[in-house]
Amino acid sequence: MINTLDKTTLRKKALEKRMNAEFIGDNSRCSKRILSKILSSSDFVLAKNVALYFPIKNEIDITPLLKIKEKNFYLPRCNNNDLEFAKFISYDCLKLSKWNILEPLGEKINPEILDVIYIPALMANIEGYRIGYGKGFYDRFFNKYKLKAKKVIVISDRFISEIGFQESNDVKCDYLISDN
Repeated sequence: MINTLDKTTLRKKALEKRMNAEFIGDNSRCSKRILSKILSSSDFVLAKNVALYFPIKNEIDITPLLKIKEKNFYLPRCNNNDLEFAKFISYDCLKLSKWNILEPLGEKINPEILDVIYIPALMANIEGYRIGYGKGFYDRFFNKYKLKAKKVIVISDRFISEIGFQESNDVKCDYLISDN
């Protein structure tokens, strides 16, 4: 395990690397490869209720999945310090949050209905732990609800580490889906 300062340093370095022009130019290719993998994964194929995210700061973009009519899609939003999900109806039913992230306007759902949750990350390790932006929304959510849904980290291979950076309150995800 590493201390918080080191995790903060890893977060900063990962964000700098992701905002680098070289990666920005390659992000579209990475997103397309990951989308293809998601579409062929059994967890996605069998799922009825799928949670996605809107990408920020050059995250992998999986929002083209929202065009699939045979699935129910749910998006996260922040309510004070809590993460909750609401159904995606259309782009007209979204608002920009204080963090400049598109969030759904509808009623929050019972997360027990979710079959799979795709989660963004700045960095992840091979053990299934992630580093986000440091606010802990996803970890608090997963610690609050013991869900049957598969937790899947969506990330470019460039940001997968063998370093064990997890802390006691971090939640292990089921697996990572990446571009290679």
